[in-house]
Amino acid sequence: MARQDKPPVQILDIPLPETRRIEAQLLADVVTAPETMGDVQPLIHPDFFTDPDRRGIWETIVDQYEHGRAFDIATLSQVIGSPFLQQVLPFTDRPATSTTALEHATALRTGAAKRRAYISAVAFIQKAVNPAAAELDVLAAAEAFPSAVEGPAPGLTELSLAEAVEAVRTEAETERRARAEGRTTRISSGILSLDGFINGGFKAGQLIVLAARPGVGKTSLMLHFAKTAARGGAPVYVSTLEMTGTELGEKFVFSTGHVRPADVASGNLDRAAFDAAAAELSGLPVLINQFSRTLDQIVARITQAVKKGRCSIAFIDYLGLIQDTSNLGGGVKLYQVIAKITGDLKALAKRLGIPVVLLCQLSREAVRDKRSPELYDLRDSGSIEQDADIVLMLEQEYRDGRLSITAWLRKNRGGRRTGTRRGDLGFVLIPNDTYSAFTEGGIVNEDDLPEDTRPAPIDVTQSKFYNPDRFHETARDNDEELPF
Repeated sequence: MARQDKPPVQILDIPLPETRRIEAQLLADVVTAPETMGDVQPLIHPDFFTDPDRRGIWETIVDQYEHGRAFDIATLSQVIGSPFLQQVLPFTDRPATSTTALEHATALRTGAAKRRAYISAVAFIQKAVNPAAAELDVLAAAEAFPSAVEGPAPGLTELSLAEAVEAVRTEAETERRARAEGRTTRISSGILSLDGFINGGFKAGQLIVLAARPGVGKTSLMLHFAKTAARGGAPVYVSTLEMTGTELGEKFVFSTGHVRPADVASGNLDRAAFDAAAAELSGLPVLINQFSRTLDQIVARITQAVKKGRCSIAFIDYLGLIQDTSNLGGGVKLYQVIAKITGDLKALAKRLGIPVVLLCQLSREAVRDKRSPELYDLRDSGSIEQDADIVLMLEQEYRDGRLSITAWLRKNRGGRRTGTRRGDLGFVLIPNDTYSAFTEGGIVNEDDLPEDTRPAPIDVTQSKFYNPDRFHETARDNDEELPF
């Protein structure tokens, strides 16, 4: 249907629904808080804007966003000029939040629907009172009314049970075809015994929580997951709030086994060894974000990376360092902040169709009580347990005189059970001497793990990211300790 900004006639004294102010306010929202764009864009169609200038500003913002370019006040003032300064700048005095931006987007959608209803109603009445209109003409106009009111960018609707069942069939068929081709739609954790219990790896839409006390190894295990995913061809996005990009790069380098921390610290670096490590890593599709500090910034950057095809799994290190309580107002409690963060990250995983791995700290009680960590040891919020699909808790201990980590599978929504006849389920991980890579040391408290539940190793050579000059195998002195 062609866009109509004015009705053919006015119905009595009822004015046409007006949205000029809300249009300008929404444009100001996404300009002052670019991280809201990922949630707002799917709700808005250019035809919702009644003024050509505002419509053009929206289309420019969308183009900047989709190409990963800036769309802040300074940039748009240069790119657009006078229309932006006149239409939007007066509304930028207060920065937006995710909540206010969504409220304004919803209000604009509603106003646009009311305007379409008004215009369609006038057209219908004109048809109804036209002496030349036949009965079929009037009935056809009535039948066209609902679709005319719905207009462009229809909102999300409920899913019928039949549609949900068919979605399951489609998912199973997709996985069957992938397995027949020697691959999987899931992303391996790099711990085959764990993959067997989570149905082959991390799944799109899942929120995975990796929890431990400081210094136990959660960041190192995160890099194990990330490196496995990248070597399997899945683009990886790491948002690190604790380390710099260089520090994270060091951990990746040490994980190869070619370079040790003392070599870097002393400056006594074997160039050939470092070149071998660099060759092993440089082809991996990994992006590192060391600058984002707030939840909205992290969400926005991950959203843009997914849109560009540069993120199939995201890692965030870690929950306790994510800033931003402004969206919740004053007097907010810490558990409310955490609940918002975990809820938003779960929604992000579902909306983008990627797994999101969130690191967090455990309380001191488990260490003090000399016991393995439990779900109630997650600090400050039960929402972590509620929102997460998978919860892994790390415990450091000595087995047979050697340091090891046990990764306890405390929650496994949609996977195999996490308890056995002999106790809870855990996976023993043996770190290498730089504590940067792991091999499997067995399953704790599991009677048997059937062989057919273990996923086949990923064939890296089948990945579109494979480069034989970069993924070549290099002899190592401690190969038996390295899983890569």
